[in-house]
Amino acid sequence: MQHDYECFDDVLAFDSTYRKNLYNRPLVIFSGTNHHRQTIIFGFGLLEDEKIPSYKWLLSSFLEVMRHKEPKVVVTDGDESMREAIRGEFPSATHRLCTWHLARNAVVNIKDKDFCAAFKTAVYGHFDMEEFDRYWVDMITSFGLEDNDWVAKTYEKREMWANAYLCEKFCAGIRTTSRCEGINSSLMKFIKSGNCLLELVENLDRVVKDYRNNEFIADYKTLYSNPVLTTGLEALERSVSKFYTREIFYEVQKQIEGVGPLLVLHRDSIGGTEKFMFRKYRKPHHVDSVFVDRSCDKYECSCKLWERLGIPCCHIFCVLKELEKEELPSRLVLRRWCKDAKVADSSSQHASVNPTDGFRVRYGALWSACLSLCFTAAQCTETYNTAMTEVARMSREFESLGDIGQRSSRVQVGADETHILDPKVIRSKGAPRGSTNANNGRHCRRCLGLGHDRRNCTAMDDDVVDEVCIC
Repeated sequence: MQHDYECFDDVLAFDSTYRKNLYNRPLVIFSGTNHHRQTIIFGFGLLEDEKIPSYKWLLSSFLEVMRHKEPKVVVTDGDESMREAIRGEFPSATHRLCTWHLARNAVVNIKDKDFCAAFKTAVYGHFDMEEFDRYWVDMITSFGLEDNDWVAKTYEKREMWANAYLCEKFCAGIRTTSRCEGINSSLMKFIKSGNCLLELVENLDRVVKDYRNNEFIADYKTLYSNPVLTTGLEALERSVSKFYTREIFYEVQKQIEGVGPLLVLHRDSIGGTEKFMFRKYRKPHHVDSVFVDRSCDKYECSCKLWERLGIPCCHIFCVLKELEKEELPSRLVLRRWCKDAKVADSSSQHASVNPTDGFRVRYGALWSACLSLCFTAAQCTETYNTAMTEVARMSREFESLGDIGQRSSRVQVGADETHILDPKVIRSKGAPRGSTNANNGRHCRRCLGLGHDRRNCTAMDDDVVDEVCIC
């Protein structure tokens, strides 16, 4: 997990869930996305409650485990305790609110379908800041919501959810906590609400292995198969396929296909910078501009797709076509989306890791690098025997270098023993399990009485017969 976070620490999403353990303690899941755009798990945290001190302790502990490396963007729901803890422990990170929770809150608080549709346009629309402010004023005026408290509070937090304010922040395509919700649903296959702490930890490890298996399958498909080239810019498309993983290649391929409807309106040179202006076929009102500095191969587009997702947009590919480029410039290739994203980081960044803190990071890097070797070597007996021979030889060679166990860091155990007891069972924030509306006037279907149901009905059989006869 430390190695995964070292490679993909740019965006972090976390959320809490209940009823995953015997004690009803909230379980927090830290997740992100890997180079296949798959969900990746960075860790779990078991809290006493969902108050600000508990979240601050959790985030500080997470930073300590991850060698005090803060994420660039953090995605959560609108919980105020999370917000305060992130502000204190991740001061340099951008806190983004889950857009799905925002849309749901709009439905609950306003209860107007037309407003909800207009609100989604405000969330996802490609505005600049001034255009967004004008659109917001016109929207709340048309619906008569100038004095609505929820609308006012939501507007105050616009820098945390509006695309106009976040369009230049790389979020790796994560705008909701749906990945955390997906992990919550998959937990049901491995974890039961009656698990004690030991069982919970063991089952969480099985969950992590299940997600890692998905990444392993995606790695194999990327490394041992070739995508089909479908666009007319075959040279550019082939160069793209050499860098990116399969899932990212398909996203970039869509951008290459988007070159077809683009029309070049204007091309001009200002000093060492060239400016290209485009519009789509039969859409004359929306114009995008691309600025190119050919001295350093720098491309900048007004649509900000590169800043948001880290992939070149169709406008940049159209410029490459106009310049008759046959390969994608290296400055337009984001390393975290490449096939060797984890391998490259393991050889460069982990070399300077402190030996005491870096054992698990190096272990995770080696484990990840050996996955493809194990899978390939197991295909036939000959490669299997060769791999086993080499592994045994390397093990003997490393063991001959000395007692590695003496070099590694050891856990310092205090003189005083600490007896850790089971936590107390607490009540969650949701409705209690098995709750009914019996106390609100529901009749028992057995005796027709109030205040209970037939599962806990205490009436005798004779009483039931008499009451039915009277009715």
